[in-house]
Amino acid sequence: MFRNAAGGLSDYVNGEPFWPRYALITHAIELALKAFVRHRAANGNLPAKEPRQHDLSGWYKLAIQYGLPHEPTIAQNIELLNELHSTHYTRYPQHRSAPISAGETMLDSTVDHLIDTFTQTINTR
Repeated sequence: MFRNAAGGLSDYVNGEPFWPRYALITHAIELALKAFVRHRAANGNLPAKEPRQHDLSGWYKLAIQYGLPHEPTIAQNIELLNELHSTHYTRYPQHRSAPISAGETMLDSTVDHLIDTFTQTINTR
């Protein structure tokens, strides 16, 4: 639902990234990673310690341990998006020292890849 809600929003407003879209998509990424881990651990094999809330990097690494195929580009995207998501930057923007290159492309490709991979895992037809 978060992914779908972000779909109708603009990437930029007045030449600036439209941060509510980033917030929705990074939250969709977090939920997709958590859903993958929970699905794969459905037999009760949950990790002893889960990553902190909003830790996209930690959840991505845990999902890989549970069988999510590692994709170097997705891993790089997750690292950058993790900073934005965990520091609440997308919800409370401040001045960044470095621009986010092609954020709109990175957002869509990352969340779509994770949701597609998870969907294929649970629906193998």
